Amino acid sequence: MGKINILDAASSNMIAAGEVVDRPSSALKELIENSIDASAKNVTVDLTSGGNARIRVTDDGEGILREDLPKTLYRHATSKIKTGYDIDGVATLGFRGEALAAAAAVSRMEIISKTASEQSGSRLIADETGVELYETGCPNGTTVVINDLFYNVPARRKFMKKDSSEQAACLAVCEKMALSHPQVAFTVFCDGAQKMLTPGDGELYSALYAVYGAANAKTFLPLEYEQDGIIVSGYVSKPESPRGTRGMQSFFVNGRYVKSRTVQAALEEAYRSYIPSGKFPAAVLMIALDRRNVDVNVHPAKTEIKFADERKLFSAVYYAVRAALSQSGEIKTQAPQRGGFKAEERDAGEKFMDLGVFAPQKTDPLPETEPTVLSDPVKREVFTADLADSELGAITRNNSTYVTVSTDEPIDRRQQLKMAEIPEFRIIGESYDTFIFAELADKILIVDKHAAHERLLYEQLRTGREVSPQTLLFPVTVSLAPAEMQTLLSNAPYLASFGFTVEEFGPHTVAVREIPSALKGIDGLAQILENFARDITEGGTVPFADKVDRALYTVACKAAVRAHDKTSYEENEYLIENVLREKLGYCPHGRPFIKEISKRELERYFDR
Repeated sequence: MGKINILDAASSNMIAAGEVVDRPSSALKELIENSIDASAKNVTVDLTSGGNARIRVTDDGEGILREDLPKTLYRHATSKIKTGYDIDGVATLGFRGEALAAAAAVSRMEIISKTASEQSGSRLIADETGVELYETGCPNGTTVVINDLFYNVPARRKFMKKDSSEQAACLAVCEKMALSHPQVAFTVFCDGAQKMLTPGDGELYSALYAVYGAANAKTFLPLEYEQDGIIVSGYVSKPESPRGTRGMQSFFVNGRYVKSRTVQAALEEAYRSYIPSGKFPAAVLMIALDRRNVDVNVHPAKTEIKFADERKLFSAVYYAVRAALSQSGEIKTQAPQRGGFKAEERDAGEKFMDLGVFAPQKTDPLPETEPTVLSDPVKREVFTADLADSELGAITRNNSTYVTVSTDEPIDRRQQLKMAEIPEFRIIGESYDTFIFAELADKILIVDKHAAHERLLYEQLRTGREVSPQTLLFPVTVSLAPAEMQTLLSNAPYLASFGFTVEEFGPHTVAVREIPSALKGIDGLAQILENFARDITEGGTVPFADKVDRALYTVACKAAVRAHDKTSYEENEYLIENVLREKLGYCPHGRPFIKEISKRELERYFDR
């Protein structure tokens, strides 16, 4: 007698059901998707015991004809497609025809439905005793009830989490559905208590407000961008409001919630250096593209999809986020408007790119001032100040570069601050030659001077405000790998906009004849440039301009004033003034450099 058995239909259905329905939240997701595909405007979800005991989904959609109700329990029974070829470019959320059949195989199910063309509704009951169909009275739409999920699959039921955990997972599904379809009003009850209510007015911000609450909604920025036929819209969080986890990142492709490492990486790359390490941006991104360029039939849950061109997707999302941050004034870049970049500007590496996002912003030099001699209270040293060097200026001190200080004040300082829209402040001290304390009208600022100066220099270099590069008396030669050398030379005009002048000097060698003045007196310049060449050559799909931007982190770090270095009152004052003007809070590596203590907080500490 042979050993191979042919399983009966009931057994095979129970086994197959585990691919589609593995917990209450997955069953709920399938039911809500069916409601949305039926053009429902209102969806009500009622959960009992986290969905383990009961899941009820009611909608006002098109309904199911009485003659079709029994067919819903068959596997691969669907009204969304007719042949396998229809999957290419499918517009509905569901299409596999497995959801109701899978849920019915592992639960006691009830379906009540009525279409607008029918005089009365229909009621179908499916359980271990069989299937029964009745006539009943009900409004237009469909109600599906799943009772006792996995009652007949003890192997799966014993692995269900406690009710509170399953309820949280179900609520997360409802949140994603509400965000992806703001035109649908969702009402969610858990054990009789209302947990969520969305207006269904078609506005994404309204849904976001209802799902995440007023406090979180106020931290989001709107986003709308198009590139290569990919439209990216939605909301992203402000850099000063990062999250501790990725729990508030939601990505939707053609209205379908998906998990995409490409989109996630592009989002977080856009925030690099603007949020601390270990923190994550929040986002609700709606991505629309040609349906034929995505494959949604990768996994039964349909949350994993494949893209025809991951590179284009990464680029579109990355620049969409950068544009949103720039246009809101959250970062100091000039981002392109909707319409995107030219094709040659989006090349990921080898060719010269004049990207609008990272193109240098030329500024007129400030009026020249005479060199000024300042007195340090600890040790008398001579400073050479020349504001014409840059907007921030540079101070040469022991062959190092610091922020500019000038005692020439043609107008009252308070009037200067007011004209520059900077709040009036007063330096009240410095601790450990590292932290500067400044007093404002309603708070005290504590600033890490190295990290703050590093950020200011980085912004100065990145936005092209370094208008007078320093010519080296003796050019520095750097030996590079062929790929690194080719990348540097082919992009020499672009590098020149940042203050680097490089020329070919021989086989595998380049000569650096000019560098940004911020690098004055830096030891190990050759090593810095080697690392610079490596950083802008590596990076996979990251555009060349972004690689340069990233390499400037190190340049700014090396040029900034060091912790424990002695700095004068004027230097500290000028540093705080620029920090307040630029409205920055993190160094290029994402480390915070400013701490605020409100006056009221100080008063409470002393019981005032």
